[in-house]
Amino acid sequence: MDFAQLLGKKLKDDLLLEIFAQYDIDVVYDFDKTHENMEDHYWAAAPQHGFQFRFNQAQLLDVIFLYMVPREGFTPIDKAEIDVPIYTSFKEAKQAFEHNGIAFTQSPVEDPNSTWFQRWIKANHGAYTAHYEFKDQQLRMITLSLPNE
Repeated sequence: MDFAQLLGKKLKDDLLLEIFAQYDIDVVYDFDKTHENMEDHYWAAAPQHGFQFRFNQAQLLDVIFLYMVPREGFTPIDKAEIDVPIYTSFKEAKQAFEHNGIAFTQSPVEDPNSTWFQRWIKANHGAYTAHYEFKDQQLRMITLSLPNE
């Protein structure tokens, strides 16, 4: 699936409606019940297929979570379904970004004994960002997002 190409699409876009039907996805409205001026969101999850969409208050798809390992009730996504590079390690991702001139940020912890050492790296691809989360030197999740305004 062209996940990165879905970012920025409206909740009721025909392509997204097809995906919802194909994967039997329900959309859940998550509103600010506590009056804390939090933005409302819409969630569309396919736990058995390893991905979840988040739509912002304007009903634009702004974040996609791709689960690489079982967690939070999600099974791992089929890697063949992913349209962005998959890196097996923090080091591999960083080398690829440096080699290809891709701007990135990374977890700032430099102590190799810390659990946050080489925990995440985020590439800025212009139209979207790709955040790679690692734990115990294993890729756990890829989060695709619209760039911050």
